[in-house]
Amino acid sequence: MTTPASPVDKPTAYRGVSAVIGGAVVMLFCIGGAVDLLAEEGTADMPGAAIMLLVAALAFAYGVFPAAFSGVDALVVRNPLRTITLSWGIVTKLTAQLSFIAFTPTRRYTVWAVPVSLRDRRRAERARMRDLARQNRPARAGRQRLSGLGGYDDVRRSSSPTPDPIEKLSFADQAITEMTARRENWYHRAGLDPDALVAEPTSAEGAGAGQLPEISWNIVTLAPIAACAVFVIVAFAVK
Repeated sequence: MTTPASPVDKPTAYRGVSAVIGGAVVMLFCIGGAVDLLAEEGTADMPGAAIMLLVAALAFAYGVFPAAFSGVDALVVRNPLRTITLSWGIVTKLTAQLSFIAFTPTRRYTVWAVPVSLRDRRRAERARMRDLARQNRPARAGRQRLSGLGGYDDVRRSSSPTPDPIEKLSFADQAITEMTARRENWYHRAGLDPDALVAEPTSAEGAGAGQLPEISWNIVTLAPIAACAVFVIVAFAVK
């Protein structure tokens, strides 16, 4: 009997909610439209139906399918066309500027599933500033009452639980924080210093010696796209 994995050991999944919802809506709309065209018009409007099916396949591949899984030993990046498995031993850095990127000593890989939104970051920063002002307000009031009332109310307020700071970050920054923590835990278990490895890429190559990115093509997305593309060509050819 195997011991069930603890919550800490389970991979954390990352998916852009807006991308999944938007991709699903476009996919369902296009499939419904294609079926309706074929049912009512028959072969007369086959090119239009073929194009809608191709758009549905692309919406699934680029909106619904992408995901990233941060595990104890590796980062699995499920992009639209390829799935890349990166052991933490070869991940030198994670950044989220214009896009979410995982760096290795030789290459960098874009993580489609984690969108980087400047608007989301500004909203998170405003929320953080509001919380900071709210926490400082009782302290200022307590200092004013300290001379006459002993500051009991200030002590009672300050004992309230403080929210986890990571919950106030944007989605991309949360992913960076959590993935970096797992990466550092991997290095600590291996007896290595993650900061030194970032500063010296050659050391990172040594840490991941014998480990290469595992890259595989996603048949589940490539097959529908290829089939729909062939359908488009045939539909225009026989029209």
